[in-house]
Amino acid sequence: MKEANGRRVGVEFGAPPAKSGKQDLRRRNTLLLFHLIQSDGPTSQADLARRSGLSPATVSGILQPFIESRVLVEEGKSTSGLGRRASILAFNSRAILTAGVCIDLEECEVALVDLSGRVLDKASARYPRYTEPNEVVALALECLSTLETRNSLHRSSIAGVGVAIPGLINSKTGLVQVASNLGWHNVQLRALFEQRLGVPVRVEHLGRAKAQAEAIWGKGKNQRNFLCLEIGSGIGAGIVVHGRILRGAAGIGGEVGHMPIDSAGPACACGLKGCWEAFCAGPAIRKRMAQKLKDGIGSISVLNPMSSLRDLNAAFARNDAVAIEVIEESARYLARGLVGVIWTFDPAFILLTGPVVNDCPCLMDAAKHIITGLTGNARSFDIPLILASEHAAAGVVAASATVSLRYLEELASLNGSAGSPHLPKFLAGFARQS
Repeated sequence: MKEANGRRVGVEFGAPPAKSGKQDLRRRNTLLLFHLIQSDGPTSQADLARRSGLSPATVSGILQPFIESRVLVEEGKSTSGLGRRASILAFNSRAILTAGVCIDLEECEVALVDLSGRVLDKASARYPRYTEPNEVVALALECLSTLETRNSLHRSSIAGVGVAIPGLINSKTGLVQVASNLGWHNVQLRALFEQRLGVPVRVEHLGRAKAQAEAIWGKGKNQRNFLCLEIGSGIGAGIVVHGRILRGAAGIGGEVGHMPIDSAGPACACGLKGCWEAFCAGPAIRKRMAQKLKDGIGSISVLNPMSSLRDLNAAFARNDAVAIEVIEESARYLARGLVGVIWTFDPAFILLTGPVVNDCPCLMDAAKHIITGLTGNARSFDIPLILASEHAAAGVVAASATVSLRYLEELASLNGSAGSPHLPKFLAGFARQS
């Protein structure tokens, strides 16, 4: 990782192994410049030289082949400074795009995203819960075809497809081991997509994908140790340690929702008892609400067993007795798990994202209040709990990050070789290597 002007720049996720010699130095410098354009958006060569610490001549020499091959294009002129205005360079969104696919319980969303994380267009499709994987993939590909037609794009313009999904995901193989809330087990999701697409596909856990996107475009930018916690139908995390995503030996690191917090607790879909998400993921909170309504907690409640988390949040704001009971109890379990991940990973901060976070902010506030008041002999638990970035935490943007990072690594490696980057040939090579 390059240090520039006292600031660490670029990202390290999936960085290729170190080599030696001039070609490797050029490759690393190329990747550094790509990361700066990716994370900060269109910029001039002079700004890239200043931020990277490289000489203007080096920056020009590295980028010129990509300008000639139209990987990089001029996107306006600089409005600052005196004299001749500098060209602003950006990735060519008409030649190179990624597709981000976010699969949820009853909806998949697909977007065309450029290498700087800008969403050009998106489409979505709904389906009944527990729909078969083949059918969901078919719907996602219909959405992608719609986007290609609507934007007059050829499939060769898409460098790759990133798929983000909750569950036990082996990102190395693209295997969905378990997505219990979808009813999926041992699904070769990457293979299902690649068989029909003809472009490289990368499948990633939603929490890890969001952590990557936050590190590039969001509140995790230039941060080395943080955690992105996704709370929805389950609980998962993207854990960044020393600038790298923690994946684990089997590629399923970050499944903090299956951390047991009470062995006498309810059964979890994973087969164990008392898992964190069995207490305070979305379905668990709604189940608790329905039970308290059945038990008659409170004289009158505006809630009913079909009430949503947004309804619960609104009722809590109006001092509804059932809502108060549900939120306070859920917050205690949420805080218990937060203490566990703070002790285990020691993050500088935790980014909160997902449907439960968005729909029930009062629960987050209650959990923050609990852990802020905790102080042990060794440490305080008053670390920042921050809402994730609206843009980077979008599922389709996060999904696209998983494939754009790999694409830029391969493109940088090509510039480190003797040949000049030729776009169509490179796209074919990328597809073979993924």
